[in-house]
Amino acid sequence: MENQNSNIEKDTFLAQWLEGDISDAELKTLVSEDDFKTYQKLKKGFGISEQLDGSIDESFSKIQQRITNKTPNVLPLYRSWTIGIAASFVLLFGLFSIFGNSNIIIETGFGESKIVTLLDGSEVILNSKSKLSYNDEDWKENRTLSLDGEAFFKVQKGSTFTVNTNNGSVTVLGTQFNVNSTNDFFDVVCYEGKVKVKTTQSEHVLLPSNSVRKINGHPSESSITQLIRPTWIAGESTFKSVPVRYVISALESQYNIKFDTDAIDDTTIFSGSFPHNNLKVALKTVFETLHIKYFEKEKRNIKLRY
Repeated sequence: MENQNSNIEKDTFLAQWLEGDISDAELKTLVSEDDFKTYQKLKKGFGISEQLDGSIDESFSKIQQRITNKTPNVLPLYRSWTIGIAASFVLLFGLFSIFGNSNIIIETGFGESKIVTLLDGSEVILNSKSKLSYNDEDWKENRTLSLDGEAFFKVQKGSTFTVNTNNGSVTVLGTQFNVNSTNDFFDVVCYEGKVKVKTTQSEHVLLPSNSVRKINGHPSESSITQLIRPTWIAGESTFKSVPVRYVISALESQYNIKFDTDAIDDTTIFSGSFPHNNLKVALKTVFETLHIKYFEKEKRNIKLRY
């Protein structure tokens, strides 16, 4: 009974602290040091969970406005302490499934994008069917994360910031850049600052408007972009001289569909774009340009042929 009362008191303190009724210093005098560290992780979890709920269906300008004019995190807490205590147990159990091993994993589904604010204030916009992971315990000393898929990064100045992928790594101090790494496709574009890109075969330093791309094991290719930001953020995927199989993969990720490509040459080069909000227009834009016919063989399964 004594342990039960002790737990109730601690959860009451937690609720009061999250609501701002007691300060950090006051909470430290009321609970153990281990409990205080645990509560800090819990509070951090609330902030991250709010970021994970954000989707990108609006234009980039609206996204930027939301980033610039961030409102303080406000957590609705129950005034009824009985309900509040019960809820805190649920929250602790759920959030420690995320924070228990200090690894944060963020994923997007088909046609979904998310804005993620990292612990140092750096911001990431994650494209569809992508995965981001990092360790929150040593983030201040080691700003390193892993990416599978595509993301746009806006990095706060500070210690070295590294994005590791299966195709290579990207290292910066503070800048804006885009990374697309899927299977044997690796593309990095620098929009602001300076970016260092390292693969097993080569190393590149990119300045604004510079990009480097490596496809299917071939040597890296450098190029210049006229864009000031990735078009996918505003709802349109753009490609320049890439085999159409990578465009097909992007279509599958955006629209949750599958293509039967046995009857076509998927190494055919494509340059152009497709929208994220209209499948019919997207199919027409890509395949009519290449004189490829398409029809739905079964639900969400599209057959391609000449």
